[in-house]
Amino acid sequence: MLVRACLNRNRDWNYNNRNLDNSNSSARIAQKVRNPAMKSCNNIYNEIILKENLVSAYKKARKGKSKKEYTQEFRKNFKTNISKLSLELISHIYNPKPLKTFIVRDPKTRRISKSDFRDRIVHHALVNIIEPIFEKYRQIT
Repeated sequence: MLVRACLNRNRDWNYNNRNLDNSNSSARIAQKVRNPAMKSCNNIYNEIILKENLVSAYKKARKGKSKKEYTQEFRKNFKTNISKLSLELISHIYNPKPLKTFIVRDPKTRRISKSDFRDRIVHHALVNIIEPIFEKYRQIT
C-alpha cells in the first residue's frame, strides 16, 4: 500500500513548473523561508501588465533568439500579439501553455523543458518588476 502511494505521488502534476516532475523540493523550501522584514507590495500586478513593461519583456525574451521561428512569428503581428497578451492579463484569463520537453545529449543526457514564447514574455515582465524589489531587500540583509 505504501509503495503504491509513493508511486502515485511521484506521478502527480507539479504546478510549480507545469510539468510531470517529482521534484517539488524548491517549492517547499520557498514556503519555509519567509523574511519577516519584507513587506507586501500593493498594486504590483498593475505594473506587471503595463504594455510598456510587456514590450520591454518582449525585447528581453527575444534577446539572442531573434532568428528563431517563434520569435519571428510573434514579431509579424507584434502589436496584435502584445495587445492580446495584455488583454488576457488584464482580464485575468491568461493561462500558460504546457512546457515543451526534449532530450539533450551533450555530454550527458538531460531532459529540458522550455516555456512557450508568450509565457517567457510574461516571465520577463514579472522579473522586470520584482527584481528591483528583491534586490533592495537583499542589500538590506
